[in-house]
Amino acid sequence: MELSPIGIVRSHLRSRSDMPVQGVEAEIEVFPDYAGALSGVEENSHLILICWLHEADRAVLKAVARKVSRDLPEKGVFSLRSPERPNPLSVSVVRLRGLREGRFLELENVDVIDGTPVIDIKPYQTGWDCVFSATGHDRTEKIEKMGPGEYREGLIREAVNYHGELCLGVAVAVRVAEAATRILRRDLRHPLVAVTLGADPCIADALIGITGARPGNHRLGCSGTDCYVFACPGEEVVFHLRTVPESVDAVFACSEAVLFDCEICR
Repeated sequence: MELSPIGIVRSHLRSRSDMPVQGVEAEIEVFPDYAGALSGVEENSHLILICWLHEADRAVLKAVARKVSRDLPEKGVFSLRSPERPNPLSVSVVRLRGLREGRFLELENVDVIDGTPVIDIKPYQTGWDCVFSATGHDRTEKIEKMGPGEYREGLIREAVNYHGELCLGVAVAVRVAEAATRILRRDLRHPLVAVTLGADPCIADALIGITGARPGNHRLGCSGTDCYVFACPGEEVVFHLRTVPESVDAVFACSEAVLFDCEICR
């Protein structure tokens, strides 16, 4: 087996310990010999980036999701996104912002450090690469270990990945989801959490993206009003929307009482 890098990551981050969970803006310098392979790449909004994690420990078989908390249970590396693994390949979906000088890719959500060798680049194809119905482990314990800012960034990414942009409705949905998680003390993707959506299509899109609820798994309903409901056995939280500030930043900066009234039924 022989692999030859086709490019290299150019980033302001040089230490793995400084890398946020959501990644950073970075640039991929594709080597001149491979520049011709980029023809047509700018037609894609997202790419699959495959890199060689050159600083990884290849002897590690079990690890902890340290970026969230060192107190989480240890798991096998094949069930984690840990960089430490027998063959340290990084596979991540990144947003393409532009192509410069025919061989420099400007990207968002890059989660590898400066100098990381790039092995391959593939187009992200929604119909094939997106499995919306996919399920995973219960993230409740992991979420409890996260800081508020880190959890919010994760919610924003899940919502935007489904809706397409960070608009006012998405920002409101993120604030609602934060409150629902805190009250229910449960991962909103848990199969026992049912969601009833209100009339706003942007909020609805965002909450579907965050929760994974859909009619087919009997977790999704619609009220057609300004009410949004999260329910699990023995508990229900009803959000009545009030006002929406004029900007996304204002939505994230204001108190919850400005955005909605909350009714808890146990």
